[in-house]
Amino acid sequence: MAIRFEGIFSPTVTPIDEKERVDARRFVNQLNRLINNGVHGIYLLGSSGELTTLTNSERERAMDIATKTIGGRVPVICCVMDTSTQRVIQNIELAEQFDVDAVAATPGYYYPSTDDADLIEFYQTVAASTELPVFIYNIPSTVKTFIKPHVILELADTCENIVGTKDSTGDWNNCLNLLALLGDRTDFSIFLGSHVALGAALLFGADGGVVSISNVAPKESVALYNAAKARDIDEVHRLQKWMLRLSQMYTYGQGVSGMKACLEILGVCSARTTSPLLPLKDSEKAELRELLAELGLTE
Repeated sequence: MAIRFEGIFSPTVTPIDEKERVDARRFVNQLNRLINNGVHGIYLLGSSGELTTLTNSERERAMDIATKTIGGRVPVICCVMDTSTQRVIQNIELAEQFDVDAVAATPGYYYPSTDDADLIEFYQTVAASTELPVFIYNIPSTVKTFIKPHVILELADTCENIVGTKDSTGDWNNCLNLLALLGDRTDFSIFLGSHVALGAALLFGADGGVVSISNVAPKESVALYNAAKARDIDEVHRLQKWMLRLSQMYTYGQGVSGMKACLEILGVCSARTTSPLLPLKDSEKAELRELLAELGLTE
């Protein structure tokens, strides 16, 4: 039976040790924490998971640890992005060795796309290389390529196993256009990558969110999804305001740096990030501790 991808898929961080190897014990801790707080799925090795900066061997270890820990309790979408079509296909072949339920790919980065035609050919070739469901990951801030809604519609129409998109454009008009073109389809899922627009997008018909803020606040992220699905506008508004306050953590270093610092404060994992990302200063961690306390996330 085909999986219906919907709800909050947490783009989990990847805890690492001082040698930048996956910290298995703390990774298991984080994955269980997310699932125990109700997330509907795991988005593995995304931007928050540091896919592009982990070594190949550590990516493989992360897949092994994660899929064994999750054990089918929730679906797993594994990111496979890389710099070229064939490198993405190689990453898919590796992911297929583990118990993942779908893969997600950005367009090739470093050489940005220059035409809709190369994007269409890229995703058609990637989709044809696997029987796994494929998600289109649209994040122009890092990839430097913007995938237009009509391109996503064409791919959904021509590739049976292209089953959804993660919209991390941060563009509300783009989200509305996606929902207008694809929002009524039961064979395609629209996920928002922005916690800022998540509540509104869900009210307009989005299927879920892949929001990094759920690493720190999984329970509240799920509550926002549930409130939107119940059409509880007041609760959606309250939780969106709460999340906007928590999102101050993203102003400290890179986004993953602030998240991992918060998780260290919460006792989940170390704040270490892959080089050359620098750790936060103690003074910055102290400010984050105050933020988490203000929002009721620490005892």
